[in-house]
Amino acid sequence: MREKKYPAGHRWQRSSVVDEEAIDHERQIGQVIGVGNDVVRVRVAQREDFDLLADPVTRRVSDARITLGETFELTPAQARELAQVLIEAAQHAENAQVPWRPRLVSEG
Repeated sequence: MREKKYPAGHRWQRSSVVDEEAIDHERQIGQVIGVGNDVVRVRVAQREDFDLLADPVTRRVSDARITLGETFELTPAQARELAQVLIEAAQHAENAQVPWRPRLVSEG
């Protein structure tokens, strides 16, 4: 498999020629070190397929996909939804850290 790396500022960081009929483009957006030093990477990838038997040769570009943690692939809409859920989870976790204290005086 051949790979081409692009300079800073390019839309993609690298492109890989999968075979003569397909090219994968990707860019790592960022990463977060999780509990236990697990790395959660977020990257965007897009595939171009070529039909070399068509006359003229045709090119089909797949929708970009977002990969979370090198495990889950999401559409842009799903990534936004996940981001919102993660924000809500972080807020809940932060609010849950407030210690609960019993009332010392009862109302009566």
